[in-house]
This record gives sequence, structure tokens and C-alpha cells, in this order.
Amino acid sequence: MQDYNDLQLEYARSLTSHSNKWSSKIKQQLSLSSYHTTKRAQLKTSYLPDKIAQLITSRCDAIQQVIDTYQGQVDRMYPSERLGTSHKHYRTDHIRKAFKAAQSTLSKLSDLLEKLHEQEKQAKQALHEADVQCENLGLDPTASKNKVTRAKDTQEKRQYDLEDIQEKITRTEKDYDREQEIYREKGIEIYKECRDYEKERLDQIRETLLEFSLAAHSSEYCDEQNTLFDDLIEHIDAKQNSIEDLDFWAQTYHVDYKTKSKSSEITDDAQQKPKKSQKNEARTPTEENTQQKTIVPDDNKEESAVKTKPKKTKTSTSTEKKRDSPSEPTTPITPKSQSDIINNTKNATNKK
Repeated sequence: MQDYNDLQLEYARSLTSHSNKWSSKIKQQLSLSSYHTTKRAQLKTSYLPDKIAQLITSRCDAIQQVIDTYQGQVDRMYPSERLGTSHKHYRTDHIRKAFKAAQSTLSKLSDLLEKLHEQEKQAKQALHEADVQCENLGLDPTASKNKVTRAKDTQEKRQYDLEDIQEKITRTEKDYDREQEIYREKGIEIYKECRDYEKERLDQIRETLLEFSLAAHSSEYCDEQNTLFDDLIEHIDAKQNSIEDLDFWAQTYHVDYKTKSKSSEITDDAQQKPKKSQKNEARTPTEENTQQKTIVPDDNKEESAVKTKPKKTKTSTSTEKKRDSPSEPTTPITPKSQSDIINNTKNATNKK
């Protein structure tokens, strides 16, 4: 955990150095290449790693608190010995004493049995020698009676010693079996105590790992990092304006040119549309006279002519005039008027 935290702190320092380096370079750029809203967007982008580094540093502080807490628990659970640098569990001596006390009686009985078995072995050997001696004296006719009696007494004594040792072995074995049951019960109690200590150690490791994971990857850290990136994206999308930068650039170098924005173009189009409609609505007086007609009611059939007649063009023929005004009353042609028309036609021909 400490190694991971050190790596994160080193990464945060690298991000801060990167942010300072590139923000300084952007500030020192010529105004020809970086200016106005674009430069502000570039600077805000270069400041982002430093803000992320601050979040990482804050996260590392939380991780370090977990590490310090765990180290304190370890020092309490595994204190260092007075001499040397080794560590042992704070209940190690207690457990060892409990095991030693539980084993002491059983160990004594075990040592006693081992000793009795050794005595039994020696007693059997001595009895065997006494048996051999008695047998040899019984076969020797020159052996005195006292010597044979002493050999038999020795044989009986060796037999008695062997039986006495065997009885002790039997009693000791019974005591050993009984003490072994007691030791088993004590051992189970000691094991339960050791199990509790081990569970405490394992639970401590589990809790430390969970706290470390939560500190290393907290939802608060993720939300803050997402907020930083969302704020940067929103700034670039809303406040970086290339057309505004071009106008600023032209104003800086005293160029009398200003780019129309889309909003101004839309306004111009809106102003031009009514002019077109006015042109469409403008009409000639002839068209107005043509459309304005007053129709006489049907009750007066003889005067059902249109009061306002449309104006005729010069190129219209007499036939068209007659078609255009069918409701006008026609005057009957008399024989005198017919002769006048013929004479007028002849005069016009002679003039030509």
C-alpha cells in the first residue's frame, strides 16, 4: 500500500510539473498563434492536469491515513522485542505458557514411561542372566548347595523386580491416557483462543484492504474528476469562438473587416423577405380596374351591363371590342348608313 501511494504521489507531482510547463509555454506564445477565446481554452486545458494532481494528492492523503492506522494496529499486535528487531504477536508468550502447562504433566508421564521401559528392558536382561546361571548350576554336579540357593534367590529377586516395573508401567500408562484426554481438552481451549487471535488478525487485514480500496477509488474522487472534464468541455464548447477570435485578430491589427456571424445573416434574410412580398403585392392600376367590377342586380335585365369597364389596349381589334362588351346595345344599320360606309371605304382607297 505504501509503495502504491508513493507511486501516486510521484504521478501527481509529474502532472503538476506538466501543467506548469505547458501553461507557461502557452502564455509565452506569440499573439499570432494563440489569442483571445482560443488561448483561454488552451490555458484552461493546461490547468486541468494540476487540478487532477490536487485530487490525486487528496486521495493519497486518505490512503496514507489508512496506512498509518494499519501500521499502528500492527505495532500493537506485533510489538518489537527489547533486544533485536524481530516482532512477535503480543499473545505469543501467553499461548506458549498455556501449551507448556497443558503438556507438562503429560510430558512427565511420557518421560516416566520411557524410563520404566528402559528399566523393564534391563530387568528382563538381569532375569535372563539369573535363569541361565541357575540352569548352569543345576547341571553342574560339583556346585555347592549354598551357591545353588543364592542363584535361585537372585533369580526370584530379578523376577520380582521385573514384575514390579511392569506394574508401574501399567499404572503409568493409565495415568498417561487419562492425562492425554485432559491435555486434548486444554489444547482445544488453547486452539480456540489462538483462532480468535488469528481471526482478529485476518479481519484487520480485510478491513484495511477495504478501506484502502475505498480511499484509492472513491466515488467522490470520480465525481470530482468527471466535473473537471465536464467543465472543461463546456467551456471549450460554449466560450471558444473562432469567428470572435478572427474579429479580435482583425481589430488588433487594424483591419477594417468584420466577419458576419450566423445571427446577423439570419436577420438580413428576415429583412429581405418582406420586400419580396411587397413586390408581389404591388399591382398596376389596369389590373386593379380589371378586378374592380360592379354587377347590376338581376332584376333589371335590360341594364345588366358592367358599370366600370376594363380599359382596352390600342392593339385590340373591333371584333375583340364587340366580344368584350356583349351587353352593350347595338344600333341597327340603315340603308343610308350602309352607303356612307361604302363611300368612306372608297375615299380611303383613293388616298392610298
